[in-house]
Amino acid sequence: MAAAQQNLSKMISVQLRNKANEFLNSRKHANNLADILETFEAEIDNYSPVLLTVEVIFIELLRRGDLVQEIVPLKPSDQSAEAEYRRWLRECYETALSRSLECIKRGCMNSRLQALVTVSKLLQAEGKHPLESSSGFYFPSVRLKSIFSVLLDSEQSMSAPIARFQEFTEYRDVQQYGLKVLSSLSYRKSPTSIFIQNYLELLEKLLITEIPIDVKSKLKNNNGDEKEEKILCGSEDKAPGRLCAEPRTHRRALVLLVERLMPLLARPHLATDMLCDSLDAGGPISMLALQGVLELVRHHNISYPDMYDRLYAMFEPEMFATRHKRRLLHLADIFLSSTHLPESLVAAFAKRVSRLALVAGAEDAGALLQLLHNLLLRHPPLKRMICHDDAPAIMSSDPYVMEESCAARSDDVDIGSSQCGVERPVTVRRQRARRVRARRPQSRRGECGCRHYGLAVSVARHYVLALFDSELKKRFKSIEMNFIRPQCMSAPAGERLLHFWQLMA
Repeated sequence: MAAAQQNLSKMISVQLRNKANEFLNSRKHANNLADILETFEAEIDNYSPVLLTVEVIFIELLRRGDLVQEIVPLKPSDQSAEAEYRRWLRECYETALSRSLECIKRGCMNSRLQALVTVSKLLQAEGKHPLESSSGFYFPSVRLKSIFSVLLDSEQSMSAPIARFQEFTEYRDVQQYGLKVLSSLSYRKSPTSIFIQNYLELLEKLLITEIPIDVKSKLKNNNGDEKEEKILCGSEDKAPGRLCAEPRTHRRALVLLVERLMPLLARPHLATDMLCDSLDAGGPISMLALQGVLELVRHHNISYPDMYDRLYAMFEPEMFATRHKRRLLHLADIFLSSTHLPESLVAAFAKRVSRLALVAGAEDAGALLQLLHNLLLRHPPLKRMICHDDAPAIMSSDPYVMEESCAARSDDVDIGSSQCGVERPVTVRRQRARRVRARRPQSRRGECGCRHYGLAVSVARHYVLALFDSELKKRFKSIEMNFIRPQCMSAPAGERLLHFWQLMA
């Protein structure tokens, strides 16, 4: 019985293949397409032969462009024989797709899996050869939504078709557009347990491989080498954008996540991957992600081994052009507040900060020197790095490597040049540098038990006082404390206190 059914299936496949070849070779056999589509109604179990035939026919029609209909706005539709034939082909194409989708839910399992592969390959062909003219990348999201609607069935489990669909979720465009489509299908007033199971299995397949979120990020395989990205509906010259391709959108999402959402989340550690990937992106995005990573490290027991190297690499002259430089200095002061950090690590930060203070503006230099001040106070052994008065102001060869992005490979350092290396027209810079060597600001205990020195407040106070003192020295040589010069031990004439008090010598 099984052999007879197999022979019958082969005979049907041969007949359908012959009809398909006749239809594709000559338009006089156009009725063969209608006969092939009627086979869907005749079969009740094995739809694989007709599905393979439909796949071959419409992939070829899409490649030829026979399904494209040109529509000109404000112009009557074309009523020619060619236009009518194309419209008929489009109707047959939609019918073939709808019946192939129905086959995913009925028939034998091999037939159901073949139906899923057929509609997926038709989606790929339509993406490469759109039904409407398109110059850039095109992905038929409507077709993918139809596939997902069938896979998210509420009555029967779709584990096997979803597992087969995994071969298509490895393509980056299917992943990205699939997540968007899946989010639009997530709402159900009273979802069944089967629907939830199908939804989670499909979501798992979409996230089975890493999705890059930034243009500069690269996928890597298990050996650490760069992995070539696969695109289903495009080519190398036509590729989809990233999920967060716009830096402005990425920065806004990070601000909302770090400042608004994380305090409200029951499990903030779920944002670890996004924050760590953002920390590797560089620029202002890394500065914004730094606050979220600090929150995870301090309060949620998250370990990030390269955290201090990432922080060290952010201290570049380009930081002065960003609006988040104050945030970076404040967070760096917190990160380096622990007295248990290796002395070499803190020394590298101290040298880098002092080098940046030489090229920064007056206000930025004050903030950097105050950070340097805090580092020296928390780690007294680093004071030997400061040049003494009898030492030469400029070293003949400095072992410190400014271009090195890793703190451990920057070598031993000396930070006395921040006071006497470059002559600046603003005297505030030299005053702050001397303060680093002489004064000790008031400190307070932070949450972690380490001493924390108010960075922003102290910098603002010293900056204002220095400007005030400099202006006073420009305008006045001496400042009088009284309006009337006292001549004796008694109060000046006209003083009202004399009516009530008597001063005794």
